[in-house]
Amino acid sequence: MKTFLIRGVPNSVQMDGWWINTPPRAHRPETGRKEQPLLPRLIALLALVMAGDALTWQAQPGLSLALFGMLILLALWLLNGRRGGGGLAVGALLSLPLVEQPQALSQGFFALGLVLGASWIVLGGWHGLSRWLTAALRFVTGAPAAVCSEVSRGANVAFSKRPQASLSALSQGWLLPLGMGLVFAALLLSANPMMQGWLTGLLPAHGPSVETVYRLLFWCGTALLILPFLVAPAMRERLKLGYTTPALPAAPAAFNAGSVCRSLLLFNALFAVQTLSDITYLWGGVALPDGMTYAAYAHRGAYPLLATALLAGVFALLTRPFTEGSRALRLALLAWVAQNVFLVLSSLLRLELYVAQYGLTHLRMAAAIWMVVVALGLALVIYQVIRNKPASWLLTRAALLGLAALYAASFVSFSATIARHNLGQDRLLDPDYVCSLNEHALPAVTAFEMRVGHAICPGPRLTTLQFADWREWGFRDWRLQRSLNALTQAEEAATWPTY
Repeated sequence: MKTFLIRGVPNSVQMDGWWINTPPRAHRPETGRKEQPLLPRLIALLALVMAGDALTWQAQPGLSLALFGMLILLALWLLNGRRGGGGLAVGALLSLPLVEQPQALSQGFFALGLVLGASWIVLGGWHGLSRWLTAALRFVTGAPAAVCSEVSRGANVAFSKRPQASLSALSQGWLLPLGMGLVFAALLLSANPMMQGWLTGLLPAHGPSVETVYRLLFWCGTALLILPFLVAPAMRERLKLGYTTPALPAAPAAFNAGSVCRSLLLFNALFAVQTLSDITYLWGGVALPDGMTYAAYAHRGAYPLLATALLAGVFALLTRPFTEGSRALRLALLAWVAQNVFLVLSSLLRLELYVAQYGLTHLRMAAAIWMVVVALGLALVIYQVIRNKPASWLLTRAALLGLAALYAASFVSFSATIARHNLGQDRLLDPDYVCSLNEHALPAVTAFEMRVGHAICPGPRLTTLQFADWREWGFRDWRLQRSLNALTQAEEAATWPTY
């Protein structure tokens, strides 16, 4: 290449453009991120697949699934240099509902515990609630790409003679369809006996059995679920990115300072009528008009007032920016939200009156729980307005409040609670509904039948409960087993007197 000179430029600076003549350097890959060795992760993957087979193969989810999840987080903690041990505690805490009773809610908390625990471990410790939750969301959305990247890297190491671009394209193009295809094939085969028969006919006479094929598919599906957690340390820089508060959508044109002012005045007046009515008839003990019973009064008001409180919370969230410049509007908003809190408490009293008349059910018990949650959420709205907190603060705390309520509810046996309440009153409440409850209501039913001397539920009843497989053990079922055994022994002692 010829030397590049600019005529008319002094000699002292003519060669200052020497870098223009330098040939471009070959592109070097970035070395900012230290790549993790493949062998430890491969060993961890094989060990976890074997552990998953021993703990969860042909077993209902329960204690074994919780143990398997803790093994996954433990392997991630070791691969991450034993940093972020708090993630193990988070995973264990959110696995407790699964140990208590395997159900859809407890399985959801188990999955949430794996994601939150893995995010904590990769971050290396506590970095604030917002960053932790953001890292968990980025882990879920970025895990597929991270898995494809690590599989491509492993293929390049195993087949170093092949072009790197072709191996990366091959893994990225086939990892998702093959992995998910195996999972769907296993589910369809287990759900369709005809497909199972076709598979049996296609297999050679001396080849693998259908159960062996099922097990191979199970291993592949297990490995596919484990891989995102093993490659999580490679996502550390992405998960550590800062949290950006999302911008809330603009309020509709109907929301303005004038409309908000008129709305709050009207709403306070309307709610004052309802508040005075509840104070008079519910809390004051004034007799209801002729033809109106407390049960009907309570039934008609409980659920509509709960919906009203929810709408009030949404309205307060949307209109709070319009009240910041006016002290009078802020006081009107606070007064209206406070009236909503009182109406929710009145709804609880209405529900209590209705339950006392007609008995407790799953729906009425769930309604009582959510009334308490809504009342606490409205209290958060009051605190947000007083302390001038942003909307994201309120939404985050409200979501955590709802999750806390669901977490606490996962440790409560609704059937047992309903049976004890309906059978423990002065009169028998809704016996048909009690007899339709699951087996966890049996101790209360059996104790009631022993007390009154006759059966209230038709048909044979369960007298003992045995665990066929320790992997399916649940703490609630274990307590049921002990209660049934104690009641059986007490019934035998009462039937056969000793001499």
